[in-house]
Amino acid sequence: MDKQNELGFFFQFIQGELKEISKEEEKQVMIEKAINLKSMCDYVVSCSYGDIVLIICMLHDYVKMLDEIRSDIQWEVYYREKFIKMADRLSEQIEYDYDAALEKCKKKLEQKESASDVGEEAIALAIKQGIGKKRGNNE
Repeated sequence: MDKQNELGFFFQFIQGELKEISKEEEKQVMIEKAINLKSMCDYVVSCSYGDIVLIICMLHDYVKMLDEIRSDIQWEVYYREKFIKMADRLSEQIEYDYDAALEKCKKKLEQKESASDVGEEAIALAIKQGIGKKRGNNE
């Protein structure tokens, strides 16, 4: 998959996920015990389910993209693991399975591509049969 198609797939994947959870969007996810260390105040942060799913997808996609362009120790040992753990922790808390959603999206995309191929073949066959009938009527 080239870069352009890969980026398009990621956007389709995120759009598909957001469409499926649009019903859930009104639900709020509470993030408790967010502590500001400077003021020593704790906060409860409210975010929609859809926003959390989008953050999870973006973290996974960001890691995949950076894996392709970075290979330094700092990335591989520290930041990569931090982003993956953050995405996994959020996924676990809202019971969202990124890998399953990604596979589901890939299957839909494959079905869509194979269906479009069949459609093109059907149109070509119909035209061919129409031309054959037309020739048969003219003779």
